[in-house]
Amino acid sequence: MVCDRTGLVFNFTYKKEVSYSAILAPEGAAPWVFSRAELWGRVEHQKRKNAQLAREIQVALPIELTHAQQVALIHGYVQAQFVSLAMVADINIHLKPGNPHAHVLLTLCDVEADGFGAKRRDWNHPSLVARWREAWASACNSSLEEAGHDARIDHRSNKARGIDLPATVHEGRRTPANAEAWEARAEFNAWVRTQVALAKVQADVKAVQSQIVDLTSSIEQALAERSAQRPPSDVPISSSPPTTVLTQAMPPTNTRIWTPASATRARDFSIAGLLARRAHAVGPSSPIRPAHPSNPQPEVTHVSVSIFQGDKPC
Repeated sequence: MVCDRTGLVFNFTYKKEVSYSAILAPEGAAPWVFSRAELWGRVEHQKRKNAQLAREIQVALPIELTHAQQVALIHGYVQAQFVSLAMVADINIHLKPGNPHAHVLLTLCDVEADGFGAKRRDWNHPSLVARWREAWASACNSSLEEAGHDARIDHRSNKARGIDLPATVHEGRRTPANAEAWEARAEFNAWVRTQVALAKVQADVKAVQSQIVDLTSSIEQALAERSAQRPPSDVPISSSPPTTVLTQAMPPTNTRIWTPASATRARDFSIAGLLARRAHAVGPSSPIRPAHPSNPQPEVTHVSVSIFQGDKPC
């Protein structure tokens, strides 16, 4: 790029951190606005020596997004907030390790076919800065949500968020001339970030403690409702498990066991045989009457005899 005013040549081809560059212009803009050298060469052709030539906006890109997602994010934001107002935007993305960001140069005048027209002073209204900051936070959070990330950004100041801590300061590029001042700014920013992280941890602890209190109250309420619904009982409820006692089954005492005839030896069931067995069982004191002269067989009194035929009683 050659400066028409000074004749100096600027070559940014080998700048390693620049990963993407593009120029966005309103619909119907002249072709020359898409040439970076011609665009900014015409911007410098201002009548006043102290004229404001352009506006620069620098935004930090979410590190959670891929490079393609970062490009889509900055494209959509610049198109909606600046190009839609008839500005020409020159976008450059720097992939600095741990700090990907974008520089956007914006024109301040209307674009005409042969150059720039009158300056748009309404673009300098202070309320636009707050609107652009809020719009950037909304665009970043939408992209993070679409990409499936939980991280979110907040454009508000620490005071607006209720954080009693100072904001970080811009560190800038470290050079031998400003090394001491740069280190002081870096240490201050590290302290602020540590305090912010500590405040977040403390807030998380308070939230967990509040959840524990709510859960304890819910459990106590549930136990009280359960006790109120339980019917009263005079019998105390034992918490010990029931005892099972196993006993051996005993046969009933008044059970008559029948023995089949096939399992016993043959017996004489005549009157004489029965009397003989009875006499053997009870001895000589058995009540036997003497035989009647008309009946040669003796008479047995008070003798209970069961007659069996086969294995069943007769």
